[in-house]
Amino acid sequence: MLRPPIRIARQQDAQRRSELVSAETIRILRTRTSVVVLLLGAAVPLALGVGQAIYRKVSSPAPDLTGIATAGVDIFAFVAALAAAIGVGRDYQTGAIAFRMLLVPRRGRLLAASALGYSGVAAALAVLVMLVVGVFAAVFGGAFAPFSADSVAAVMRSIAAVALASCFGAGLGYAVRSATVAAIVIITVFWLAPITLLIAGLSGVQGATSVANITTGILVGQAISTTPEPGDALGPWGALLLLAIWSGGVLLLAALRLKGK
Repeated sequence: MLRPPIRIARQQDAQRRSELVSAETIRILRTRTSVVVLLLGAAVPLALGVGQAIYRKVSSPAPDLTGIATAGVDIFAFVAALAAAIGVGRDYQTGAIAFRMLLVPRRGRLLAASALGYSGVAAALAVLVMLVVGVFAAVFGGAFAPFSADSVAAVMRSIAAVALASCFGAGLGYAVRSATVAAIVIITVFWLAPITLLIAGLSGVQGATSVANITTGILVGQAISTTPEPGDALGPWGALLLLAIWSGGVLLLAALRLKGK
């Protein structure tokens, strides 16, 4: 007797979740700052990919369609994380988040919807950029190359890395609740910390290089790499898995803070 009402309740609950993600996605797309930052970030892999395609057409080296299509995606992943972190941080500073929390009492759902919204927009933009660059390289650059399982895997890892980096940024924004602090942390974990640790490793500091290899900036670069670096113990899939753990940890920290207040 109770099965139909339970089924209807579950369907309505699932519909509310999908509607919440859609609403967050639309809100992100209507936020000028987030859109501008993401578009500026997308311009980097677009320019790098087109530039590489033109260079390969002129110099006639061995074609590498996958490498051209994924060029600069690591930079875009950083920008996607920065856009999500700043966007959520600004919502807290302007008080916009308080209104959304009134509409969505279950704050865990709001966190998940925001993370999915930011990661979805960033991943879709990454797909569009790689598609445009790939078509340009194939048609105008002459970089024809047969698709392989490794090529498809590299593209899929690139999309996943962008999505995970964006989730990391959204979670960080909810955790620190400040656009400035979130931006500083993103810049630190993506660039300052890896560079400092790598320099320390070259200077003879033991363990510095190993620590650098598990920072988010290095992990994104390893995850999207089509040719793993020598001595890379994690490998592209291992780096992507560790990046997922980093993102999940930050989202968990954000969820705990939302639950506490």
